[in-house]
Amino acid sequence: MGIIDSQSVKIAHTCAQDVGYDAGKRIKGRKRHIVTDTLGCLLLVLVHGAGVHDRNGIKQVLPLLKYKFLGSIKAIIADNGYSGQPIVDWVKQQF
Repeated sequence: MGIIDSQSVKIAHTCAQDVGYDAGKRIKGRKRHIVTDTLGCLLLVLVHGAGVHDRNGIKQVLPLLKYKFLGSIKAIIADNGYSGQPIVDWVKQQF
């Protein structure tokens, strides 16, 4: 089982690569999508501009997770940022 969440972080003013604006948290910087197991051990991290919504970020994270763990992860727990019927349908179609 995997647990996924995201975290938006501010960046230094000297960093101009792959930044975005998270309007919900009012942060200009980057966003980390972090997947852990139920013990909190890190499984996967994906970093991109903060403007990427969780529903779009999960579409980048799950294929990497599937490739890396070759089907050993049977379920993913996510918060409401990853919710919505289109995401549920996409996950069912992909996995």
